[in-house]
Order: sequence, then structure tokens, then C-alpha cells
Amino acid sequence: MTELYEWFNGLLMESEITPQSTALRLVMAVVLGLCIGGERQARRRDAGMRTFTLICLGSAGAVVISIWIPQIYPELLNGDPGRIAAQVLTGVGFLGAGAIMRSKGSIMGLTTAACIWQTSIVGMAAGAGLYAGAVMLTALTLFVLVTMERIERLLRIAGDNQVLTIKMSTISPDVDSLRKAVSSTGAKLKEGSMDIDRQKNISTITYRITTSKDSSQSEIILALSTIPDIMHVSIDL
Repeated sequence: MTELYEWFNGLLMESEITPQSTALRLVMAVVLGLCIGGERQARRRDAGMRTFTLICLGSAGAVVISIWIPQIYPELLNGDPGRIAAQVLTGVGFLGAGAIMRSKGSIMGLTTAACIWQTSIVGMAAGAGLYAGAVMLTALTLFVLVTMERIERLLRIAGDNQVLTIKMSTISPDVDSLRKAVSSTGAKLKEGSMDIDRQKNISTITYRITTSKDSSQSEIILALSTIPDIMHVSIDL
């Protein structure tokens, strides 16, 4: 047991890129990416466990490669391990921009885009062997995502945040009518996503909404009841 502990501790402290240290860094990135992606998927976001895990793993892989190249080719005097890592942030920035949607003056997906960028940082830390830093970044990210929203609701900074789920018997729903119906009750639409089941001809639309004292769940459901093809409406915290 002591020998196993010493071997694992030595692996954690290993700065050289070896098959063992590479495996540990990539596995760490997968686990941490799953943690952040799980929280996003639990909130019915388009970018879920697979997306965030791949972002974290890819970022870690890029950093491992950037360290490995000058290690294997020391004759490359101009080799800079930070170059590939720097380009990762730029590439992930474009990926995060794709998660942001703008519709009729409202912007949705900013939190998801920020999570994508943050997850790449976690992966880079894991790829660089900064395990403690990667774990702390993940823990703080989850703290912000889970706890801060509750604090906002407590302080009424953002009103009452709820998840509106609409199931419709069509794969081409009239999204504008849905948005107008919800907005007519005084509720504000924030982030949104849509899943389509072409075999069953069903679409499930999910919105993060902010309600005020002037709007209630019953009013929102009543406003949506006038729209055809709606099968089910639910509002959850």
C-alpha cells in the first residue's frame, strides 16, 4: 500500500510528459468536465455533459501536446509551450460565441458561453498538471452556477428564476408566438433551447424565465393555452 501511495504521489508530481502522466491528466480533465457539464445538462441547456467534457478534454490534450513538443524536440530553440495553449482560448472563444443567441433585443446563452470558456481553463490546468488548481476551479465554477442563482433569488436581484418547458406536437413551432405570449404576462425570457424528435413529430422548448410580482405561473400557462399544437406546459424552479 505504501509503495502504491508513493507511486501515485510521484505521478502527481511528475512534470515530464509520459504515458502515465498523460493518462492521469486526460482522465482528470474528463472527470472535471463531466462535473460542470452535468450541472448544465441538469438545467436543460443545449451544451451538456458531452460538450463540456470534450471541451475540457480537448483543452487538456492541447496543453499536454504543447509541453510534449519542446520536451521531445529540444533543438527547437524557439519552441514556446504557451503558444498552443494561447490558441485554445481563442478557439474556445468562437465556440462560446456560438452558444449566444440574440432575439428581439434579448440576449440568451451568456452563462453557457462563459462556462465553455471557463471549462477550457479547467482543462488547461489539468493538462499542465496543476491538479489542485483544476479541482478548485471546478468547485468554484459549480459554486457560482448553483449558489449564486439562489442568492440572486433571495435578494430579488433577478426576480424569480424558473424553467418553462413547453412540449408541442410539431417540429416547426411558432417560437415568436410563444415568446409574445410569455412576455405579455410580464415575465422576461432569458436563455432558451429546443429539442426536436422528428420520429414522433414533437418539439420540446425550454426557457429560463424571470417572473415578477405582476406575473404568475397560472397566467403564463393561460397565455400559452391559446397557441395551437401545445401538448404540455410546466414551470419549475
